[in-house]
Amino acid sequence: MARPREFNIDDALEGAMQIFWKNGYGATNLPDLLKSMNITRGSFYKAFGDKKSVYIEALKRYDQIHIKSAVTLLEDEKAGTNIERLSTLFSNSINDDMPREERRGCLMCNAMVELGPTDAVVARLTSKMYASIQRAIVSALIENREACELTRKNLNEKSVILTNLYFGSHAISKSGQPAPNWSTLIQAIIGENST
Repeated sequence: MARPREFNIDDALEGAMQIFWKNGYGATNLPDLLKSMNITRGSFYKAFGDKKSVYIEALKRYDQIHIKSAVTLLEDEKAGTNIERLSTLFSNSINDDMPREERRGCLMCNAMVELGPTDAVVARLTSKMYASIQRAIVSALIENREACELTRKNLNEKSVILTNLYFGSHAISKSGQPAPNWSTLIQAIIGENST
């Protein structure tokens, strides 16, 4: 009979996600990871096998919590106009109230830059997350496609611009730069004259 797990898997993965988000993959050592996950070395190896495996699980958790939350916001027409929802999404990416050294940006972006070029699994996961956000942005833009005179081609182009700007805004946040007026920028990009 197998012994029951001595830790809560969700709590452990939350701890892993937080430490990887804060430090990155390469700068996270095993003692810090075990401390953040609140598990023993033996439990870690038995449940996850190695650091890379738990990193992949932490990325999946980020997708399920943070990317899914962003997609839900963009698709929720009850949360305001598409420009209001996009503005909220962008505003959430910049933590002006946090000290610069505590700003972490986006775990997906960090993973895409740090491991994406050399790790096929990380590249695939981060590309999937990127695509989820872009599809949700397209969905939001379609709401007033006629008012903005968006063709299928420029709808896709503008969604790529907004998606890249969104993920770039996380890097801007880490640098300590102040947030711009997202509503004005978004209106300029999509070409809508009024909200």
